Amino acid sequence: MDLLKYIFGPSKRDQFAQRLLQRVKEAGEQREIRYEPDAYQFCFYDQGELAGVANLGNIFSEYSRLPADRRDDYIGQITRAILSHHKSIPDAFEDAEPDILPMVRSRAYLEITSLEYRLAGKENLGVSYVPIGSHLLAMPIFDLPEAMRSIDVDRMQQWNRSLYELMEVALDNLGGMGATVTKLDDRVFLFRNQDHYDASRMLLHDRIRQLEVRGLPVAMAPTRDCLIVTGDEDEVGLTLMSELAWQKKDDPRPLSMTPCRLTSDGWETWLPPENHPQHEALLELHLHGLAHEYRDQREAIELGFSQSGQEGFVANYYLIRDLKTRQLQSYCVWPECDHALLPQTDVVVFMDSTHMKPLASGTWETVRSVLGSQLEDLETYPARYRALGFPQADELRQIGSIPRFHQ
Repeated sequence: MDLLKYIFGPSKRDQFAQRLLQRVKEAGEQREIRYEPDAYQFCFYDQGELAGVANLGNIFSEYSRLPADRRDDYIGQITRAILSHHKSIPDAFEDAEPDILPMVRSRAYLEITSLEYRLAGKENLGVSYVPIGSHLLAMPIFDLPEAMRSIDVDRMQQWNRSLYELMEVALDNLGGMGATVTKLDDRVFLFRNQDHYDASRMLLHDRIRQLEVRGLPVAMAPTRDCLIVTGDEDEVGLTLMSELAWQKKDDPRPLSMTPCRLTSDGWETWLPPENHPQHEALLELHLHGLAHEYRDQREAIELGFSQSGQEGFVANYYLIRDLKTRQLQSYCVWPECDHALLPQTDVVVFMDSTHMKPLASGTWETVRSVLGSQLEDLETYPARYRALGFPQADELRQIGSIPRFHQ
C-alpha cells in the first residue's frame, strides 16, 4: 500500500461508500444517487424529487466487523436490499398475507426519522404502530428475502385492513415460524435464531407467559436478533440478563437496553425498585442506551440545521459517575446563548462561554421550576426542550450550584 496515498486519501468510510455506490449502479439502479458524506447516507432522486434515503452508518459498522473474505458478499447483500424497492408489495391482500410479519423497533428510531422529515420540510412518515411500553413499538412489515418493507397507511386502506388486523396476521405468521429458545441456569431464556425476528417474539404473549420464570416476565431486546427473558423476582436471572445485554452494547444495530415487564395489560417499560440489588446495573444499561439515542437525535437536528442554513446550539447528553456513590448521572451543558435545544438530563450546567467556567448547575426539576415557560417541550422522543433565552443572574442564583459540577 502507498502509505502517503493512504494517509492523505479518502477515509475507509468514504471508500466503502464509493464502492457500494458503484455496485448499486452496476446492479441496475436507475435513480440518481447522491452521496452525502456529512450525513453519511445515499440520497436517491427520481426526476429531481427525493425518493429515498439509505443511511450508511450501521452498514459500515457491520462491514468493518466482518473478516475480509466475507465483505464482498456483504456488499452484495446490501446492494440487493437497496434495490428491493423495485419489488412492489402485492396489490391484493391475499397475495401479501403470508409474508406479513411484526417488526419491533425502538421508539427513538421512528421518532428521529420523523424528526428528519420535519426538519427537511417534508410530510411526516405515514407509518402506524403499536406502542410497547414507552420505549419500543411494533409494526407490520412485508418480508422480502433481501429486505423488509414498511406497510404505510395508504396500503392499509387499499387492503381495507386496520393496523390491528394486520398485526394479528403478522403475529399468526410469526407464531408459525420455528424458533429455538436456550435456557440458561434454569433462570434466563434466550431467543437467538438470527432470523431478524427474535426481538419480535416478545409480542407472542402467550408463549412468553409459558416460560418458567420467577415472577412476571421481564424482557430485553438489545438487538433485533437477541431477546432475553427472565423473571422480575429473580435476582440472579436479572444479573445474567444485564451481563448478556452488556455484551451487545456496541452492536452496530442496537435496539434497546431498557427492560420491560409483561403484566396483565401487556408490556410496560420497567426498572427494578431503587433498593433492588440489580437496580443500578439495569439503570446503567438504560442510560447508555438513552445516550446513544440522544446522540442520533442531535446528529439529525444538526444536519437539518446545516441543510437549511439555520443556526442553533444542540446540547450533548453526557454521563458521569460519582466517585463516592459510583452512581451514573446524566447532564448537559448550556453555554451562554439565546437559543438552545436541551436533552432532559439529571443535571443542567450553565457555562460562561467567555471564561469557560460554570455559572450555575441544578437538577432538571430545579431548572424547570425556575425557568418555567422559558423551556418549551418539543414533544420529541427522547425528550428535548427548546430554551428561550439564557437565564438572568437572579435566575442563576435561584438554580444554585452542585459542588461536583463546579470543580
